[in-house]
This record gives sequence, C-alpha cells and structure tokens, in this order.
Amino acid sequence: MTRSRPTCRRVTLAPRVLAAFLTLLPVAVRGEGQPVAGLLDTAGRAMRTARETGDPTWYGHARAAVDRALDIDPDDPAAQRIKAWVLLGQHEFHEALVLAEQSLAREPRDWMSWANLTDACVELGDYARAVDAADRLAALRPGVAAYTRVAGLQALLGDRATAITTLEVAVAAAERAEPETLAWTLVHLGHEHLALGDADAASRAYERALDTFADYHLALAGLARARAAQGRIADAIGLATRAVERVPSPALHGLLADLHAVAGDAREADRELDLVRVMERLAAVQGVSYGRETALVLADHDRDLADALGIARADHARRPDVYGDDALAWTLYKTGRHADAKRAAARALRLGTEDASLHYHAGMIAAALGRPRSAARHLERALALAPAFDIRQAPMARAALDAVRGTPPASFRGGQV
Repeated sequence: MTRSRPTCRRVTLAPRVLAAFLTLLPVAVRGEGQPVAGLLDTAGRAMRTARETGDPTWYGHARAAVDRALDIDPDDPAAQRIKAWVLLGQHEFHEALVLAEQSLAREPRDWMSWANLTDACVELGDYARAVDAADRLAALRPGVAAYTRVAGLQALLGDRATAITTLEVAVAAAERAEPETLAWTLVHLGHEHLALGDADAASRAYERALDTFADYHLALAGLARARAAQGRIADAIGLATRAVERVPSPALHGLLADLHAVAGDAREADRELDLVRVMERLAAVQGVSYGRETALVLADHDRDLADALGIARADHARRPDVYGDDALAWTLYKTGRHADAKRAAARALRLGTEDASLHYHAGMIAAALGRPRSAARHLERALALAPAFDIRQAPMARAALDAVRGTPPASFRGGQV
C-alpha cells in the first residue's frame, strides 16, 4: 500500500515539537577550499556526536570548527547553514532564525535551511511559519528530517494520532539511515504513544531503539517512563539510573526522586532532588541554565519556588513556545500568582495541544481560582489522555478532580464558573 507524503497542512487540528531541536542526518558540505570543507565535516561530526552521547560540550567543538570556517570564508553557504544548526543545538534560537532566513534569501530551495527555519520557529512559538517551513522541507526533501518535523507539528496542533502515523513513515525511511537516526526516530514514536497513554506501544518503540543503538540515553529515559506508567517501579529505577549515568538531567533526577518515593526510599528521593539544585548552580557558574527542566522539577516538588519562577521566566524570554508558557504557568501557580498563571496556561493550550501535563496544570490553576467546571474539564482530559502521565502528579490530578466534583459551582458562591 503506497502512503502519501506527510504534510502539516493535512492536519485539521493540531503536539509538540519534539524537541525538534536537531535533524542530525548526515550533512552534505560544500567548499572550494579543503580547509573549509574539512572544518565543516568536523562540525557535522561533532553535532552528530552531541546527539548520540547527550554531551553538550560537543556543541562547543562544532561551534569552534564552523566559526573557523567562516573566518576563512564568511560567505560560504554550507558554513552558514551548519552555523544555524549549531546555534539551534546551543539554544540560540533567535540567532539561528536570522541565519536560516539569510540562507533562504540566497537559496530558496536549500532543504537544510528550511529544516533550521522550522526548528527555530517552533522554539520561538511562531507555529504558522513553522508549518509552512516544514511543508516546504517535505516538498523539497521527503525523508526523516521532514517527517519528524511534520509529526512534531501535528502533535503540537492537537493530532497525535496522525503524528504517530507520520512517525511510522519516518521510521520506515530511517531504516535506510544510520542506526542512531533510526533509534532517535523510534524514541519520538515512543513519546507519542506514551503521551496517548499507551505505555505498551511506547515500550516496544523504546526497546527497538535500544536494540538498534545500544544503551541509547534517550531510549533508556523513555523506557523508564513507560515502565513507571506500567507500575514496574524497580525496572523504571534501573533504567532511569542507567540513563542519568550517561546523561544527567534535572528531569531524570526528578523522575528518580518520584520513583524512589513510591518505592519508600525518602532519603534517596531527597538526594535526587538535591542534585537538581546542584546541577542548576553549576550551570549558572558557566552562564547557562537547564531552564524549564529545573523549573518544573522544583515546582512539582514545592522546592525553591521563587527560584523556579525566575528560571521559568528567563527560559520563556529566550524560548516562548507553548511548553515555555506551561512552565511559566505552573511556577506562577505554585507561587500564588493564580491570575497570571491562568493567562500563561491559556497560551500553553492555544494550539489545542493534547498533552496531559498541560491540561493538569490548567485544571489545578482553575481550581485555585474557584472555577470547578473548568478545573474538572481539564483534569478529566489529562487523565483521559494518559491516566498514568506522571507517577507523582497523576494521583494528585485524580484527588483534585474528586475535590472539584464535590465543590459547589462558583456561581452559587457569587463567583464565575
């Protein structure tokens, strides 16, 4: 059966850009001079290593190589394309956008620049332009780079089922690519299944990714979350521990804290949460931040809430996408700024993204504002999408839903529903 090429425009509604932060397919580099071509090859290999290992220092190696190439030839189009790619990896999204636009002004059919433009627009919250760029990319260069971006936008725009279909097409295309590219694509397929509450299908995708690319940190983390959703706590702890040993992150330490708490080890749970603050402080010394990852872990566990809000605000200023809106909403709520939190939560859901965490946060904010009908609607949606969306927060969502169902409507108390 022949499948038609996926495009964003075929989506009637519309989650998330995977992060989408990178395409990471082999990069074709041009250059008349061998020094430039060699430097660009070095930069491309460093970028691929960054994704394979999760080690951000490789972005610095890539940046140094491509900057040296641009010193030699500031007008080299391949160097400018790769520089935009590197900037995306370093979360310098505005700068990446400018370079992508400049590249496309010179060469409108440059597929890699359309990929870079798609990613930059997603991270900056310009979704209409991201859809257009992803469709242009798919028309110019059908394949993994296009299909994964299209799927990310389909999910963001509220159609995860179609995103899964698109990712299945991407997986078929990735079978002819490098093993890590196939594993990366399978990981994102797993994410979409998990977002719809299908931990079994997610597990199969993550397990296949691990079979394809052994000990892949992204697949280990995904499978840990799937095992947690299945109630297999010991397995989840083992997988999350393996993942965090390879690539430490606030989100993984937060997950381990919750898993250890469920397993009855409060001391180990506290140790994991302490590590999140240590990581953020060490990052700050270097002038960087884990951003929303740290903010959400702190907010989820009611720790250092003023710091969490400051981190979320700084992250949102640099990266104003719907997930930045959500992190801001949650930290505003946790610090008692409920009206501001409601506005941020509305922005987070403006695309119709079907994400249990987004609806859970919106529901808790509505409950705090005395709007039980709105709260119940969002909490019900969160639990319908993924009943075990978070090992700590899902039980809280159920308890909150029970509470608001037993609350008299706000109109009976002189308020608005």
